[in-house]
Amino acid sequence: MPVEITTLTKTDLESYIELVRVGFGAELAERGTNIAGVARLARVLLACRSLPLRTIELLTHRGLFVLLAKDGERAVGMLTVLKKRVPILIGAYVREEYRRSGVALALINEALSRLKRLGYLRVHGAVFDHTAQLLVERAGFVPYDHIDLYQRSLPLGTGYFSDGSVQRARRVDIPRHPYDLGPINALIGVRIRRLVVRSGKREALAAMLIALPHQGVGEVQLRIIPPASEGALHALLGAADGWFTRLGRTRISVSLHDDTQALASILVEEGFVKRHSWVEMAVDL
Repeated sequence: MPVEITTLTKTDLESYIELVRVGFGAELAERGTNIAGVARLARVLLACRSLPLRTIELLTHRGLFVLLAKDGERAVGMLTVLKKRVPILIGAYVREEYRRSGVALALINEALSRLKRLGYLRVHGAVFDHTAQLLVERAGFVPYDHIDLYQRSLPLGTGYFSDGSVQRARRVDIPRHPYDLGPINALIGVRIRRLVVRSGKREALAAMLIALPHQGVGEVQLRIIPPASEGALHALLGAADGWFTRLGRTRISVSLHDDTQALASILVEEGFVKRHSWVEMAVDL
């Protein structure tokens, strides 16, 4: 069925938030995300013809836009595009009665077309099931990584032996989080902490801790620096436990990529449970 692909504006916000509730309400509730808070932030960013959003992009070279598929005045599908060095497509959703009619593919192709016109050469995305993977492969995407998300409640109360000292770091060799906007973080409530775990004089682990506003889960992204010990991860989790708890977070999540899957058994020992898995995809424009 024919739909129009447009960019989200303030006039579409109510319809967009309803689509977010329908498509991601259960997942956001699981993450402790306050949808009302997200709606308030969206209203601020879209005010004055998206002037705050454009200002953030000007200052940080990172931005976003949301594509809506509309049937008349009704929003029936959406896709968010995070603009960074390599843009990311996230938050795709199409109402059930509009599926298998080309709406999702139209959203993806429109996003890729706009990004190509802006001069981007490569785009990333993530899929959570085989059907979605087949869909994005039709747009030219290919898989390049697999991620498992482990989660548990805070505080951890770990009693395991820790081998290493945890230190703050100004920079770590981990890709910046999509919502890390550098100097703008303080204004929008994003909290970032970069850590390294040292075993003797050697770095064993590097990590980025992320606490997003309106969300009850603290996120950990990490990188192994071989040969890392089990105790280095325990030391890191202890530091993350304390920081997230002080920020009022009630749960902690750790994302394991292909190159960090060896840490899964340690997380299970610590009481973490695997919640989600997804495949990272990429396409050259």
